[in-house]
Amino acid sequence: MQRLTKTGILLASLLLLATPLPNASAVSDSESLITSTLEDGVWVNDTLTINGSTTIPAQSANWALYDVTDPYADWETLQSGDYFTEVIPIDDGIWVWSISIDVTGIDCTCWLEISQPDGLEKALLNRIVFIGEGPHNPVVSPIHPLTIFVDDPVELSTIGILSIGNTSESKISLEWCYAPLGACDGDSNSSEVSVVWNDNQGTFTIDADALGLTDGVWQFSYTLQDEYLRDSPPVNFRVNVDQTDPDAVLICPEQALEGDLVIIDGTESRDGVWGPSLQAVWYITQPDGVFRVADQSETDGMLFNLIPNQSGNYSIQLDVVDSVGRMSSSTVQILVINVEPVFDLQIDETNIPESETWQLIEGENFEISVLASDTGMDNETLVYQWYLDGELVSSSTFFVSDDLDVGTHDLQLVVTDDDGASKSHEMQIKVSAKDVNEERALDFTVILLFVIILGISFTVYRKLNMSEHESSGMPKWGDSTGSKVEKSVGVGSDDNQMWDESDASYGGKD
Repeated sequence: MQRLTKTGILLASLLLLATPLPNASAVSDSESLITSTLEDGVWVNDTLTINGSTTIPAQSANWALYDVTDPYADWETLQSGDYFTEVIPIDDGIWVWSISIDVTGIDCTCWLEISQPDGLEKALLNRIVFIGEGPHNPVVSPIHPLTIFVDDPVELSTIGILSIGNTSESKISLEWCYAPLGACDGDSNSSEVSVVWNDNQGTFTIDADALGLTDGVWQFSYTLQDEYLRDSPPVNFRVNVDQTDPDAVLICPEQALEGDLVIIDGTESRDGVWGPSLQAVWYITQPDGVFRVADQSETDGMLFNLIPNQSGNYSIQLDVVDSVGRMSSSTVQILVINVEPVFDLQIDETNIPESETWQLIEGENFEISVLASDTGMDNETLVYQWYLDGELVSSSTFFVSDDLDVGTHDLQLVVTDDDGASKSHEMQIKVSAKDVNEERALDFTVILLFVIILGISFTVYRKLNMSEHESSGMPKWGDSTGSKVEKSVGVGSDDNQMWDESDASYGGKD
């Protein structure tokens, strides 16, 4: 299991990676924490010595030497260890180290891997080393993506590592076949490519026209052959050829109503053998001349959802872009028809049906208002006009009157939007005179009520005055009795002597 894992790592790192094997160091996510001056391709026989530096505490380190002469076979672990051979601190947070490995009797193209724990990850350093008498086949490592898209010629770069000789004396051989399903479908082709070398980095070109490539998927591989005719393991990669413009297709109605949802369908757009694999960009020119790019909320891939808020001609343009940047456009025109406004009427804040007649009594207050709505932007520009007996009496959302003459009056409401579409409603207001009997009955009732109130007020007033007079003129009970006795006696003495005589005779009889 360990060997299988290492084989995968080697193939990914050595043959399939899109980045080169660096000459100085390799690897951490953000920066090189462990480095070495040892270059790839060193050839040793007895002792392999590698020096470097690290910013990670050097107490812990692991290294392993694998045989990768055949990188597609299981890796054999030739040597391994858990520590650096020597560590010297040279500054705060910086250590220099060295590893010495006895490689006597080993003959291989080897992969040296050094790792240090760095939190939850590992800092890695990898080198390709040729060990033993050989001969050793060259190694080639790509520094290009393993899937490339070709329209115009594309340059690819790769690193050549030799045990002996000069890369400028080497050549690269290319093989390819049409492989729409991943495996070759038909004959294979081969050719030597022209390589420009800069030290150990070579650059060559994939030209679809020169190689006779049609649109579709092609499987490619190349090998490096040194001046001694030794071949490296192949590097496999895929080429997607697209030299045909896509075809933008739009399906939509020719007319729509203002405010309705209109779906413009671009799903029938195609890019030849690549099918519907396209990017879509939508553009809208509105009736007022405003040009804009569709909002993300309006699009769903190759579908565009338009809710027109203006009437007139809309121009919708779809640009489709394929994987190599080829573009095609299609434009449609949609005539958006204006929709007339709608409204409801209210009298005294109560919704009413669109009545044709309304009854009033002379002098009664009359107030009618309108709740209108329209589609799109028209709702903010509605114009209101109230006509009473043919005369414009109001330009607001309501009409009020409390002085309508007796008789029949014609009331008309006209609501107009910014496109000139209007809706009107006509009704008659019949004002009736007040009933005379009802007025007389009302007058009698008012008079009677007034007399009753006046009588009650007089009675209450009289009672209040009498109570006040009696309270102030009435003597006390004892004084009143004595006074009456004196008055009675006095009158008898002064005014009528007969009473005295009588009293005397009665007194005589007794």
